[in-house]
Amino acid sequence: MKILIVSYFFEPEVTPRAFRASELAKAFVRRGHEVTVALPNKEAFGGYGLAQREEFEGIRFIFGQGGSISGRPPKTSGRIRRMMPGWMVRTILYFYNHEYFAKFDRGLYRALAATEGDYDLLISISYPAAVHRAVMKAFRANPRLKARVKVAEFSDPPLRGEYNRHYFPAYNLFLKRAGRFFDRFSVPVPNALPVYTPFKRADRISIIPQGFDNSGITLREYRSHARPTFAFSGRFYRNTRDPEPLLRHLAESGRDFELVLFLIDRDPYFDSIVERYAALSRGTITVRDPLPRKELIGELSAMDFLVNHNFTYTTATPSKLIDYSLAGRPVYSFRSDRFDAPSLERFLDGDYGGAERLPDPAAYDIEHVATLFEELAGHWE
Repeated sequence: MKILIVSYFFEPEVTPRAFRASELAKAFVRRGHEVTVALPNKEAFGGYGLAQREEFEGIRFIFGQGGSISGRPPKTSGRIRRMMPGWMVRTILYFYNHEYFAKFDRGLYRALAATEGDYDLLISISYPAAVHRAVMKAFRANPRLKARVKVAEFSDPPLRGEYNRHYFPAYNLFLKRAGRFFDRFSVPVPNALPVYTPFKRADRISIIPQGFDNSGITLREYRSHARPTFAFSGRFYRNTRDPEPLLRHLAESGRDFELVLFLIDRDPYFDSIVERYAALSRGTITVRDPLPRKELIGELSAMDFLVNHNFTYTTATPSKLIDYSLAGRPVYSFRSDRFDAPSLERFLDGDYGGAERLPDPAAYDIEHVATLFEELAGHWE
């Protein structure tokens, strides 16, 4: 088949959203498909050396037309927000949806609008949902760009990105248009279905988990540490994934410990929180840069236990749980709004009876996920 994948993220970016797109593209190439990947013109892609990288051999890349974007909001925007009262920021973001407007890449739209091709399968990957907006706009503008089956992938709740939890209901018109334009929606978990059924019939929504390449992972030999040693991998979000309850308890407990934070997209707000509680704690809190996924799993396998910060909503599942499962260590889970200090204390004492039940990695294997997407194209009526 001829397959077009449109994404905002791709390797070498170290984020589950980048893995989502790149692993799927590589799996399709291994299966003999002709794969094109459309991406923004990002500094993160390092001068567009992707086509020269051996692991991406066989993939045709299209990059956004125009100036390079950084993939994150301008620093000036962040400084202005910090100067404004919280109620004012929330009000502005309620009406001005950051994910829909600020994340819309005109260069990506222009590149797609200038592309000719008759594809068997189109997969438009969010976050952000502005990727779907660019795809719909380009297909309307360019009749020479066609796809027999068009799939909108929603691995994150629509229009509820890291900058706002709620949005002006008028934006539902965009989701309704997406429901008419795309033949299928794909969501990662059954709990997400009620979010999308107002915009797409349930029988046109497929449950397709995020795919991972689980081969070639080397685990380290685990040995118990003299003091509790544990790790968190990922990013923090205000309101939905705030580490302060955990860090505050560790500081107030007076216990000796070692916590390693592998953080993606450092935020000065959370950096200050981590620094404050690190200074107050008897234990050690270390911040490390993100590692390539398979190397990270090896590091996690040497920990006494791992920390998972659940979302405050249930329509998405943290993708890190698949990597945690592969690492083979017990997982302590908590939510910012429901922090359970006694449960953490038991973990620190080496009692892992309340560990998170982890998903079966086989269900998330990229070969299985690629098959599910192939079936959408092969069995469409």
